[in-house]
Amino acid sequence: MKKPPSIIIFNNLILPIAATEKRIIEIKEEVNQNATKVSLNGLFLMLVSYIESMQKEILKYFLKYRPDKIPDKTIKLNTDSLTAYENFHFIEDILEEYLDKIQHWQLSEYFYETLNIEPPTNESKIKAIKFKRNHIIHHNMRINYKHKEIDSDSVDSEYILNCAFEYEEYLSHLKSEIITQYASCTKINALKRLWYYTFTTPLCANFSDYWYVDEKNDLIVGCKFPTMGDSLSSSEKFLLDIWRSQVCNSDVKFLNMASLDLDSQNCLYMFLKLSNDIFMYS
Repeated sequence: MKKPPSIIIFNNLILPIAATEKRIIEIKEEVNQNATKVSLNGLFLMLVSYIESMQKEILKYFLKYRPDKIPDKTIKLNTDSLTAYENFHFIEDILEEYLDKIQHWQLSEYFYETLNIEPPTNESKIKAIKFKRNHIIHHNMRINYKHKEIDSDSVDSEYILNCAFEYEEYLSHLKSEIITQYASCTKINALKRLWYYTFTTPLCANFSDYWYVDEKNDLIVGCKFPTMGDSLSSSEKFLLDIWRSQVCNSDVKFLNMASLDLDSQNCLYMFLKLSNDIFMYS
């Protein structure tokens, strides 16, 4: 089987970062609402968890197209997982299970290595924030049995706002690194890579023969119908019809699906995944 193309889209890599930035703003607003000590502790824990969730979400998206970047040669699965995940999102579900097993102290290093980006300059401060979070969760009660006194750690609003500032700097760095590293991973380039992987015939050697492309807005804006498309094989015509149906709402002339060879089935599956990522065909 052919090696699949890279169809990662950098906008999807930074989407979790943008969502996390919005959540940090919401947390700062809550902190400024004269929150109680219990509420402040909860907001602080949420702040740190948002960052870790963001890293996992980016890794899950990246690794579903680049599983070769998983350092482990094998991933252990039980039969329950195989039964439960027999669906279109099989890889994503398995990756989520895999990422959940990574220790929190390993996650950031794995994140930088996998995406091949540089850690932020305030990485030491980010680690200190995580350490504080872990201390509050696991060592947040000290009992003096002799005097029957109970003491616990907490964070104040100033500390949370300082942490939020550090995380905003951190996210800005990540976004810049990812955009620089994956600038070529546009929607159009992803579609082109998949196109040339799917259609290997010289009749499809030029992407622009079949599509009107808006490079500036990174979109396919229409279909072309060159006469040479009539000379494609039945399976190629079917796959081309699938592509056109998503762009131009054109009809699909279905063939016997069982007649598709393994490569064609794989190409169809990847196109469905990519279409779902792009959301450009609504």
